[in-house]
This record gives sequence, structure tokens and C-alpha cells, in this order.
Amino acid sequence: MTLVHQDPQAGRGTALEVLTPSAVVKMGEYAGSISRGVHETVYVWTREDISSAVNAGVDLVADELTGSERDQDLMNMVVNAVMHILENPNASLDDVIRENYEEEPEGVRSWWSGW
Repeated sequence: MTLVHQDPQAGRGTALEVLTPSAVVKMGEYAGSISRGVHETVYVWTREDISSAVNAGVDLVADELTGSERDQDLMNMVVNAVMHILENPNASLDDVIRENYEEEPEGVRSWWSGW
């Protein structure tokens, strides 16, 4: 099976012939019927594409809004949670923390106590 990775800014796609299940994120299914000979455009993003986009979004917000280190830590926690949930949709916040931080969940949660 050949999937096409569409680069929206360039307006062209690149054929991706070998993709492992963990490398491709399924973005949904086509709800209608597809007739023989009719091709539906399918957008496929890799984990790396999603990580880059989410991190770019965090950087955009951080560059425009002067925030504290606590704000930046929280935005980074959201990035970690998004990336973890891609492969573990039923994960808890404690699961995300254990996977991405050296401290125990209680220690990481204490960074935001008093909000």
C-alpha cells in the first residue's frame, strides 16, 4: 500500500511506501462511499510531523505571550500529553508524567500547586 503525505504548503504529496503502525497516525475515516475509480485525498501525518506542529504551536504562543517558567512547563506538559496519547489513548496524566519526567507524579504536580 502506498500512502501519500500531502504537504499543504507546497501543494504536493510525497509517496510513503513503508510505514510502521507507530509511525502513522490515522486521522479518521472517510464517512461516505467511494465509487470505483474515484480517489479520495487522504492526509497522513507521521508522529514526527505532529510533534513538530504541536511544538511549533507552543513556541508561537510562548514567543507572543511573555509567561513564567511555570507557564512554559505547563505548555511542555501538554505537548508531552498529546504525544503520549497518540499511542496510548487511555493514558492518565500520571502515565504521561511517568513516561516523560524523572520525578514521581506527585512531585511534578506540586509545580502547579496553589493555582
